[in-house]
Amino acid sequence: MQDRSRDTVRRILAATAELLQKRGYDGASTNRIASTAGISPGSLYQYFPNKEAIMDTLVEEYTQELLERVTSNLRAVTHTDPDNLVAAAVAAQLDAMLERPEILKVIAGQLPGRSGVELLKPIEALIGGAIREHLVAHCDPRLDFDVEAASWLMVQLLGATVRYVVDEPPITKEVFVAEMTRLVLSHPISSTCVMSNHQVAV
Repeated sequence: MQDRSRDTVRRILAATAELLQKRGYDGASTNRIASTAGISPGSLYQYFPNKEAIMDTLVEEYTQELLERVTSNLRAVTHTDPDNLVAAAVAAQLDAMLERPEILKVIAGQLPGRSGVELLKPIEALIGGAIREHLVAHCDPRLDFDVEAASWLMVQLLGATVRYVVDEPPITKEVFVAEMTRLVLSHPISSTCVMSNHQVAV
């Protein structure tokens, strides 16, 4: 019975994601969700009291999936050469968001009480921690800079990936990653840390 209930919930959430992509938030009514999931509206209400509850569950699952994908992608580039680390980190975040862009678009622009900023908070914490660790481990401690401020600013730059996915500008992924990398590396701390890494390697 529990397996059947879990399967029904999965179908409801999958149907909701499909309708969000095709019709947007306003077009994803509970009746349409139930029809797309192949169940009756009454059956849907056995699991979710209203549309908002479905959306809350979908956003919660999406946020966790996104965090896990970014974590996995970042783990894969941990030992990347310093010159390529920033580009790899930007691409890791972007690739994760592009897997289910329809959910991100709804959260960022249509879902009442939700925003891309709220969604990004756990991702920002993850990437911000990685950047702080990198700065502390590889930058010259004699340099006069604020690690917290520098890492926060760099994370905010990476937040532009949300707007890239949502707005779909006429910019290729490769160009976006290259330009974001250029912006991050333009900070004096970035270039100093890269130089420090090369000196240590020698």
